[in-house]
Amino acid sequence: MRETGGPVERGLAATVVGDLLVNTSIIHDAVLDRDPVRRGRPALWAAYGAEYALMVGDALLGLAYSLLGEQSHPRAHQALRMMSDGWSRLCAGQVRDTGQEGRTGTSLEQAVAVNEAKAADGLRGVFCLPVLFTDATSEQAEAVGRYGFHFGMAAQYHNDLTDVWPTLDRGRAPGGDIRRRKMTPMVTAALASGHRDSELLAAYYGGHGEPGEEVAAVAVLIDRCGGRAWTVAQNLKHMRLAAEHLRKADPPAALYDDLLATGARYLA
Repeated sequence: MRETGGPVERGLAATVVGDLLVNTSIIHDAVLDRDPVRRGRPALWAAYGAEYALMVGDALLGLAYSLLGEQSHPRAHQALRMMSDGWSRLCAGQVRDTGQEGRTGTSLEQAVAVNEAKAADGLRGVFCLPVLFTDATSEQAEAVGRYGFHFGMAAQYHNDLTDVWPTLDRGRAPGGDIRRRKMTPMVTAALASGHRDSELLAAYYGGHGEPGEEVAAVAVLIDRCGGRAWTVAQNLKHMRLAAEHLRKADPPAALYDDLLATGARYLA
């Protein structure tokens, strides 16, 4: 596979950096969500403890900075700044995500902003970093970044859906967002729907304690109040926008097809 505008060797190190960032965020996110399973296997914190997982994640992040900082390229400083800014926004989004759990006053706009920060802004950089080290123009790099942003939004909406309605390839324990009373955009859209059952939904999300059998009933309420349909529509919208920006970047045909195939796995 070639990167946009230049041979693969120029973007290889930055591609590895992107993989390190993604894995760091997954390790840390599993600790925050107390998700016992990731990618079909026990999460690192569940197998070895939260302290161990946090240190491994931090070590991977440090390795990412070191690897990117070693690159001698005119855009190396820009790449470091992009990575740092994206990671800071991701962390801010994770903090807001955790702080909004159980807060039924969270607006749809606030919930969407969390998804943008913790998922889309991070993937914008992951996709854009390798392109900066090629001969791609600034316009091409920007288009790839916008592709990454919208792909990140679509993937997060897909994750929100499959947390409540698992698919065979999910590789994670189901219902975690409901149990934590996470105010995802799907939930806030359902609460704001005006449906007669939205009050029942608000009563659950405003409650306390460890939920039991009502998790399945809450999933039904989210669907009934339109949250599921709204989220599917958002997933499809962002996938469409991602494809549009990818076309503007004009990557090699093989890379274009590969990225589209990757995105298809996250269609609702």
